[in-house]
Amino acid sequence: MDYLYFFGINLTATSTVYSLCIIALTFVAGFVYRLVWKKLRGLEVTPSGFGILLAFVLLGAAAVAGVSFDLMASIIVIALAAVGYWVDDIIELSAQLRILISFAVGVAIVCAFLNWSGTYSLSVIFVIFLATGFVNVVFTNIVNFYDGADLNLATFIVLSISFVLVFLPANSEWWPIAVACLAFIIPFAVMNSRPKTIYLGDSGSFVFASLLTVMGVSFFKDFRSIPAEAAIPLALPAFDVFFVLLIRISEKHDLLTRNYLHLYQRLNRRYAGFGYLLPQIMNALLCLVFFKAFQAGGVEEMSSLIISMITVTIPFYFACRWFFLTRSPQVNKAPDI
Repeated sequence: MDYLYFFGINLTATSTVYSLCIIALTFVAGFVYRLVWKKLRGLEVTPSGFGILLAFVLLGAAAVAGVSFDLMASIIVIALAAVGYWVDDIIELSAQLRILISFAVGVAIVCAFLNWSGTYSLSVIFVIFLATGFVNVVFTNIVNFYDGADLNLATFIVLSISFVLVFLPANSEWWPIAVACLAFIIPFAVMNSRPKTIYLGDSGSFVFASLLTVMGVSFFKDFRSIPAEAAIPLALPAFDVFFVLLIRISEKHDLLTRNYLHLYQRLNRRYAGFGYLLPQIMNALLCLVFFKAFQAGGVEEMSSLIISMITVTIPFYFACRWFFLTRSPQVNKAPDI
């Protein structure tokens, strides 16, 4: 199959055409979505839930590329469940129901990838189901909490998918999925860069979080399918959500509600512009440098990944909170999102 090379990323001619179509259609869909939202709900509330389209973009990419059964089945499950999550963007479902949907999708994903011809005991299968369902709930909440400011979630997605594409093995079936995701999120980011224009919403957060779960399951099934570097952009958001969770527990908050204690939210409220995106980007790049340095020093891949993410993210996170929030005076307060 002929390949095109773009900044070191190899794309088939088919996926290139499909990606260009996605870029164009995303802009058109964003315009139509805002128009319909304005007519039905007005623009006092920012149009949300646009991210449901990501599920069908991924589904189309998987169908065009003819990916394996387990990957296709996972994306079909995600697309079906995303419709339910989109309802939450419109009328707001209960937190318990959203958690149940996310957990069930995690279980369905591992079911698609599990080698049922193997000799698994019922207890092992139960633990696998429980763990994957829990992971999908955790990922969904991490991603959802990062959809609280313009471009913040888009930056997280771009970083994650870029790391996948840069380090993905040649001829992987994940190429069309990753390229399609990037082709959707870049035009969305352009629209999202204008304050209060359009959001991915709970449905978009759910779709991307579930895609992360699929990547994780695929990685543990075959370490060569997904690059370990793909996990690096998750480090700062995961620790941020964990730290804020500890604060909320200590202050006896209702943990099923949204809050405004996250690092990016505090930076967004204190400073003008998009400077609150820098910690995500800087932490990901620093983790990558340390990861490669540990590997060059002979440390095993997974150990290098875990050590680099922990040793970089934790001090970097607290340094950002101290320097930008505690030590620095408040200037040019940005408008609330």
